[in-house]
Amino acid sequence: MSGPVNRMPGPSRRLPVGWAITLAFDFLATILASLVLCATGLLLPGITEDYGPATEPTSPMALAFFLGALLLVSSLAGTTVLLSRFRTGGPRSLALWLSAARLALLASVALHVVYRIATVDAA
Repeated sequence: MSGPVNRMPGPSRRLPVGWAITLAFDFLATILASLVLCATGLLLPGITEDYGPATEPTSPMALAFFLGALLLVSSLAGTTVLLSRFRTGGPRSLALWLSAARLALLASVALHVVYRIATVDAA
């Protein structure tokens, strides 16, 4: 039963706490945003108060909401693949920064929507 005694440890897979928190919030925000986009696509006739063929769930506008949700989930899956396959290096740091950028984009869109709702209700 002899094995290598002085085994060299591989590169660390652990993320700093800040990146782990960023990834967790990014995951939650991305899933929530994609669900909101899907719900908006499904509820489009009621939102626009127009029940014609231009607002059915198969209309181009509704399909754009579904495509947006699909793109969000696809980018999340791409980030997951990059993080799981590469222990260190460029692809992993790229995935972390793309995740942070996606989170910043989703947060800015959410703040803009809240601001628009608040200013319309105040007027």
